[in-house]
Amino acid sequence: MPKPTAKRNVSFLLIYFIITSVFLIPGKTLAAFQPEWVQTYISGSLKMQDLYYGASFTEFKGEAPDYEALRLAKDRALDELCYQLSVSIQSKFEDSIVKKGEYEEQHIASSLFVSTRKVLSGIQEKDKWTDIRKHRHWVLLVIDKEKADQQIEQQKFINEVVDRLEHKQDEVLEGIKQMASVLNNSMQVYNDRMNQLEDLLHTIDTKVEASGAQTKEEYAYLRQDIMQLEKSRKAYEETLAQSEKRQSEQIEELITQNDELKVLMGQLSERIQCDYFLALANDDIRYKNPDAKFKVNIKSDKGQGANYYNGEKVRFLIQASRGCYVKVVYISSTDEVSAKEYRINTILFPNAHDRENWIDASKTKVIGRLGELEIQPPFGKDVISVIASERQFDDIDEILRSSKDGYYSETTSNTHGALDIRSRGIQVVRPENGTVANVSDSHQSLGTVATDTCFIVSRPR
Repeated sequence: MPKPTAKRNVSFLLIYFIITSVFLIPGKTLAAFQPEWVQTYISGSLKMQDLYYGASFTEFKGEAPDYEALRLAKDRALDELCYQLSVSIQSKFEDSIVKKGEYEEQHIASSLFVSTRKVLSGIQEKDKWTDIRKHRHWVLLVIDKEKADQQIEQQKFINEVVDRLEHKQDEVLEGIKQMASVLNNSMQVYNDRMNQLEDLLHTIDTKVEASGAQTKEEYAYLRQDIMQLEKSRKAYEETLAQSEKRQSEQIEELITQNDELKVLMGQLSERIQCDYFLALANDDIRYKNPDAKFKVNIKSDKGQGANYYNGEKVRFLIQASRGCYVKVVYISSTDEVSAKEYRINTILFPNAHDRENWIDASKTKVIGRLGELEIQPPFGKDVISVIASERQFDDIDEILRSSKDGYYSETTSNTHGALDIRSRGIQVVRPENGTVANVSDSHQSLGTVATDTCFIVSRPR
């Protein structure tokens, strides 16, 4: 990994000295603009300990959701919570229900769904979020697992399910349609995620141009997994279309495919989150600037994904499409022999020796131009990320004070720390008219932040 040399009186030891005192710099993070539960829900990896949850959204027109949009989003979240709960308990109650009569599985699933929606109490609104860019209002509902399980295990609940199967077929049929609607809504989320993954594939292709065969092969698995996920998504979409034509007769197949798709999506998301380059590149895509005219790019002087060897100097080149302030974060490789995978997150720029972080439009800013960055062990994949802002970051003064004679660094044991240090210091401003309440998507607000990520591979001679 590149280390500042004595030429600039900044040693690798100094970086480690700085690391031993982790400074917490106050400021807003980019993650706040899209709640983590929305991110993980879309990626299929949302997990809530001791809670059953339901999350959904509705689209709206104008600057803010109206009453009908707010109500519909909450209803959809409730439907999904009851759907997930009814599916998870179906096998538990199926035997006792079947003994009382011969019912089709989809009718049992529907009766459980409708009964869950009518009987459960204690459901709470945990969070809500308005996405101005996509004109979507999100709602997250939860219920305590223990409380829900107690209600479901009561004889009253079983009686409700059986009575509906025996005497209220109209409600059962309507429940099947509601469940199909829940699954149809999930299709929009899967489509969004596939679009992100396709963008990620394109990003990888451009970021490994100068990589060796070994590095390119390491990312080949991701392409295969994404292609498999897309194949499963298409099969689910086809079953969904057929189900609508056949009055939702294939609800059981849909439930199975939906569960399998969620598992595949969750597994893929976990792999992405474990890879620092993929995690930051994925974050770049998630917060892709709606203003296509504002872009920032970073690469090493040998090209995207290039190999660098012990003792070799490295420089990073940055360009932006308009004048802006930039922050460059370097995430070190890690010693694979070590049991712990702590990473060093160093703010390469600005630093105590190069404080002016404004760059002019289309001009190249060179980081490491004085030969102060040199490859040293541990060797591996090092990730370098830039965030550009039309406003100065509100943590820059603290970073420079804390860096003393060198570079500000923190350590992290996962990718969340790397994402946090990159985006910390972004000023959050409210819309000019101030009419939108509880809106988190106002990151300076639309069109004033851009990000990009690259990597190099450091190797011994």
